[in-house]
Amino acid sequence: MMFTLIFTLFGVLMWAAAGVLVYFRRRQVRKTGLMRDTETTPAAGVASLAAGTPAAGTPVEVKGTLRCEEPLTSEMAGRRCAYYVSRVIREYRETERDADGDLETRRRTQVVAESERFAPFSVEDPSGTVGVSGEGAEVDALEVTNRFEEGEGGESGFTIGGVTINMGEGERTIGYGHVESVLPVDVPVYVLGVVREDGRIGSLEERGERGGFLISHRSKEELGKGYKRDALVLGLVAAGLFVFGAVFLAVGFGAGLLAAGAEHVALGVAHY
Repeated sequence: MMFTLIFTLFGVLMWAAAGVLVYFRRRQVRKTGLMRDTETTPAAGVASLAAGTPAAGTPVEVKGTLRCEEPLTSEMAGRRCAYYVSRVIREYRETERDADGDLETRRRTQVVAESERFAPFSVEDPSGTVGVSGEGAEVDALEVTNRFEEGEGGESGFTIGGVTINMGEGERTIGYGHVESVLPVDVPVYVLGVVREDGRIGSLEERGERGGFLISHRSKEELGKGYKRDALVLGLVAAGLFVFGAVFLAVGFGAGLLAAGAEHVALGVAHY
């Protein structure tokens, strides 16, 4: 009975994991399709699209140079940028029992601090400029910091987002990772969003409407290849989990049927 329960549970968990991966794969495919179906608009032409109310919310993409009059300074690398996200990730050991009841120690991670900031910016191309309201975007930023510091941190700490975080989480702590990504100023940028009524590119999610909104330091072609690759990997892994889940369920149900049959035979023999 326990054997059947364990295999059935593993099968269900694998199918659940496959379902999650299929969901994320669909999101990647949707973004790839939106990028493929949206033609590049000159920056100066976005304002004319917004002039008509029915055009507000129309998907639009622009390519050009990121300009920012009041750039931010990233917290870790000190880079001038229009956007940055900084994270401190604690890596630690956790001991738990496995399926056989044996103690097993695994490495885990935990985001202990995060800071994300946007500055108003625009995209400039030979036709002119267009403003971008970046809040709510999926940002493909350039990683500028990725370092790991071993140790518990002792009495030291760090400040991120204006908040001071004290280190030192006990003997389980292995160390802290510091990761930061930015959108640098005066470099090429790709933006896919919707036309807002104010003439800027942004998102309509604040009005309850969902739509693709991407900002990337990579080109449209590079970004599209990355999404296609991710969708392929997610699809293959999901298919594998589905197959293995089916095998576990089949073995579990088969074992259950055999156990029930054996019990039935045993009862019949005993009755006889």
